[in-house]
Amino acid sequence: MVWFCTASNYSCFDLQFAASLANILKTGDAIMSDKKSTNPFIDMFQQFGQNLNLPQPDISSVVDYHRKNLEALQKAAQASSAGAQNAMAKQREALEEALAEITEIVQGASQSQDPSKMVSDQVEFARKSFDTTIKNATEINEILKESGTESFNILKDRVEESIAEIRENMSKKS
Repeated sequence: MVWFCTASNYSCFDLQFAASLANILKTGDAIMSDKKSTNPFIDMFQQFGQNLNLPQPDISSVVDYHRKNLEALQKAAQASSAGAQNAMAKQREALEEALAEITEIVQGASQSQDPSKMVSDQVEFARKSFDTTIKNATEINEILKESGTESFNILKDRVEESIAEIRENMSKKS
């Protein structure tokens, strides 16, 4: 079953059903049986459909169009996922470094008896922690920005392709 959604009115319909309905309207064939209807209302409806000459939807082109959209979404999701994984790896690395520094300072503080040395070590640790936090936040921001830009460009390229396809189809019909 293939679903087609229109953005203009946010409605969805089954393309196979639409093709069957168009065929019924065009040929007058009934869905469930080969018998012709004896109901004048149904006959009138079928005749109306035949007179409209409704176009048959090109199912393969609609499926191909949406396949391309899904492929673009998949590529964008993969780019975003890779960026998130890289950011998480950077955060893990930063946490490991911070824990190692904390361990080192605690061990150094327990060995030192000089209070001024302990205070200066704590001030130095605070300064290093602040600098490291700023550096890591900047690197993580850059990683996320790059993956977001990559995802956006993938989707932007697909939208541009879609617009070109629509223009091409419109020019063929003109």
